[in-house]
Amino acid sequence: MEDLIKQMQQDSGTTAQDNMGKIGAVANDVADTDKEIADLEEQLKKKKDYKKHLAENVLPNLFSEVGLSELKLADGRHLKVSNYYGASIKDSKKEAAFSWLRDNGFGDLIKNQVSCSFGRNEDEKAKSLINTLSDQGYQSMQREWVEPSTLRAFIREQHEAGNAFTYGFAWGFRRTKNNDKRLKENGQWQKHRQSLKRQN
Repeated sequence: MEDLIKQMQQDSGTTAQDNMGKIGAVANDVADTDKEIADLEEQLKKKKDYKKHLAENVLPNLFSEVGLSELKLADGRHLKVSNYYGASIKDSKKEAAFSWLRDNGFGDLIKNQVSCSFGRNEDEKAKSLINTLSDQGYQSMQREWVEPSTLRAFIREQHEAGNAFTYGFAWGFRRTKNNDKRLKENGQWQKHRQSLKRQN
């Protein structure tokens, strides 16, 4: 009987050790996959930049050299060069840019949206303001929503309290996940990976 108990204890220890090794192996696999994804995303970005360079610089210059604005290829594709414009206003220049537009008669280009935030249990105040604006000839819009973090907290509270979530107006789930972000940020990532490999 004692021999059987000892054997069971040894088997239990071996199983735990095997699981620790598997955890280390899977953690390494996650880290390697993260790196592969980052490399692929970088390659994709470079490829998109290259394609943009070809389409917006190389091809237009070649069309200009031969004096054409469009060309139909033998495979049926129709290439056409045309002008397009892009513009943006930096935040640091926004006030000066808007002043210039208004001073020069282009103020109608500027959209002006005024919003007011209301907290919990302030529905009546929100409705009152909407009615006041409507009475004064201002068209107003109301948007109602629940912040995702608030909804997650509510789902968690209901689950931990043992309440069945059957209201039908939202859905939720529970899962576990591994997050090595903190380790990466404080420079301990390589040391952490080495420790996992030793465990394996």
